[in-house]
Amino acid sequence: PAMPESMETIEKQAGQVWYRDSAYKTASTIRDLNLEGIPLIMFANWRGFSGGMKEMYNEVVKFGSYIVDALRSYRQPVFVYIPPRGELRGGAWVVLDPLINRNGMMEMFADVDCRGGVLEPSGTIEIKYRYGEILKTMHRLDVTLREMDSRMSTAQEKE
Repeated sequence: PAMPESMETIEKQAGQVWYRDSAYKTASTIRDLNLEGIPLIMFANWRGFSGGMKEMYNEVVKFGSYIVDALRSYRQPVFVYIPPRGELRGGAWVVLDPLINRNGMMEMFADVDCRGGVLEPSGTIEIKYRYGEILKTMHRLDVTLREMDSRMSTAQEKE
């Protein structure tokens, strides 16, 4: 406003992602509802926080922590619901975890057709799972494989 050369800038933002401004608005709304003494129902369908270098520079994590602070001290019931085909991923899962409310007033509900987790599916695929670890997991979890192992060990003992 003080500079005549200044102009409006428009930045594109992906849906289902908390940015600096949307995280701040969410935290402000939660604080205001708490002051009003109103129970909070959140329909959660977020993929987390924007994690680019620019967003880190703009303190997106700081504004996300405002949501945690607001939910931590909420004195009325808080219901978080993940609707059908909704998803709760990444930092959004961490922020909306019912364990953060120190008054025990927060609960989470999820539809059977929703998805959730800390990592996106593409991030899960990128995690390196070494061949030896895969074999150990297979032998630990697969009942048929464990039975075959025991048959093999008894056959080797007979020899």
